[in-house]
Amino acid sequence: MIGPIVIGFLAAAFVALPARFGGFLESSFPGFVLTAPVFVLAVTGIAMLLQRFVLDQRPGTRSYDGLADLFIHIHSIANPDSALRWAIRGFNSLLLSFFGGTVGPEGAATEFAHSFALKTRSRSSSRFEQRRRSDAAAALSAGISAAFGSPFAAMLVSIELGIGGPLIPAAVAALAAFVGVKYVFPSGALAPSGFVNLGAILNGSPLSWVQWAGVLVIAATAGIAGAVLTRFIRYVQDNLLELFQTQAWMRTLTAGVLLFFLILIYRPGHTFPLLGLERVLWGHLPAGELGVLFFTQCFGLALVLAGFGTVGLFWPLFVIGGIFGVGVDQWLFQGIPSFGAIAGLAGSAAFWGAMLGAPLAAAVLIFEITSSIPAFLIAIVAAYLARFVVRFLKTPPLIDRDLEARGMALIDGRSASILDSILIRDAMMTDYETVHEHEPVSEIYSRLLKSRYPFLPVVTAQGVYKGLLTVDMVQEAWHAQEAAVLKNSAKSSLVRLLEAKDLLYRSGFKAPVAKVSDRLSKTSGLFEDTPCIPVLAEDGHIAGLLFVYNVRLAYDREVARRSLSVENREL
Repeated sequence: MIGPIVIGFLAAAFVALPARFGGFLESSFPGFVLTAPVFVLAVTGIAMLLQRFVLDQRPGTRSYDGLADLFIHIHSIANPDSALRWAIRGFNSLLLSFFGGTVGPEGAATEFAHSFALKTRSRSSSRFEQRRRSDAAAALSAGISAAFGSPFAAMLVSIELGIGGPLIPAAVAALAAFVGVKYVFPSGALAPSGFVNLGAILNGSPLSWVQWAGVLVIAATAGIAGAVLTRFIRYVQDNLLELFQTQAWMRTLTAGVLLFFLILIYRPGHTFPLLGLERVLWGHLPAGELGVLFFTQCFGLALVLAGFGTVGLFWPLFVIGGIFGVGVDQWLFQGIPSFGAIAGLAGSAAFWGAMLGAPLAAAVLIFEITSSIPAFLIAIVAAYLARFVVRFLKTPPLIDRDLEARGMALIDGRSASILDSILIRDAMMTDYETVHEHEPVSEIYSRLLKSRYPFLPVVTAQGVYKGLLTVDMVQEAWHAQEAAVLKNSAKSSLVRLLEAKDLLYRSGFKAPVAKVSDRLSKTSGLFEDTPCIPVLAEDGHIAGLLFVYNVRLAYDREVARRSLSVENREL
């Protein structure tokens, strides 16, 4: 557990560095302004040179989207990755966050932490997907925990994004980062004081129905805005990629110059994310200025992701959501009394739910910041409603769009290409018990006692599949029969006449089915209501049972086989 602890403290150090060193420079040199536009050009030049003369000269992809690259590192076995590449990306994110760019401090913290994890891992251990998942989850959890001061939300982010891996390393890294940024490398407030003050207000007075209606409107409109922003960011990324297909350094140069002109056009939009959100929550900016600030933040984030790439998009999205929430309050409701900060809270949670697909993490983050149960309820309603709207609009989270553009699709956190290569017949279980549709409850119950699984497929006399009985259906009917017999009830004879087909009819449960010739990718979404899926032959006969753990085992077996194949080719 030494590795995750070091990762946590390393992330805390890089989160604290911009605030501490920036404060030192501004106090030592009164005329020094960190957010001066010229520094963006300087950072652009440094990033461009590093890309052109360091990264482009080494094996591996030249593209970098930030968060998507964590997943590519996990799932692309043959794709070379290096600690140097992540350290350079972390250095770029650090400079951008240092000079007020649209990048959160979690970017540099996560990227440097991941670089450390890659550097300290042995070459052989990097071949194991679970180890790669563990490294990515620990680095991301540490970065978010240090940047927001929210260790539990940080752990949930890696889970909801589908990184997976053992939970303990991510939890240790998140807690170490929280302790580090709180006590070892203190850098002032970790969260907007407006939200902290809001928690005390909400704990004292509940929301009115008008305010709740405002929260719902903000969540729904944030879902629409999140879908539009996701498509816009991907549009900017695709256009720069099309213009400079193999020249990544030109993408950096173009994005940096455009970002420089954007800052010149609207200087107030170029500031540190935390300070910008504070000004919005309690500064009572006019509605027109809120709109300009919102669009410049969105455009700035799109340029940074398209030209530089960074993991530090969590704080910018949090800020953009807060601006949007306060803006909706002023644009649509002309300012509901005592609702401005609540609107910002709902907007921040909604944008996390809509664009990151992490609604629960957003709600827990709000709770950790405000220490308020009402704030948690507002955030969870807003985040889940926004995610529902985005799904209704058929817009995947930003990370999924980035992965699709890079030629990688994930299904429930697993590589779609690997799942497509495995037939269900190679993963299913065949040592199951079946029952005839006319078998009485007593015989079904005895059959259940001999079965290795709490599920019994029901078949006709010709062996055609009719339905799936679960252990609770059979036990309920068995106990009802015993109770009727003990009471000498007139219903006892009717209960004894119950057959398998009657239990299926009474329950109304219809388990989803799969075919033996299907690929494992076809099982996506089928396990949401049941842990067991009957597998049918082409003629409708039952051929096997498929459980969630069968999918995991077959997937891990194929990943291990491919890893061994890659290693043998290298040797």
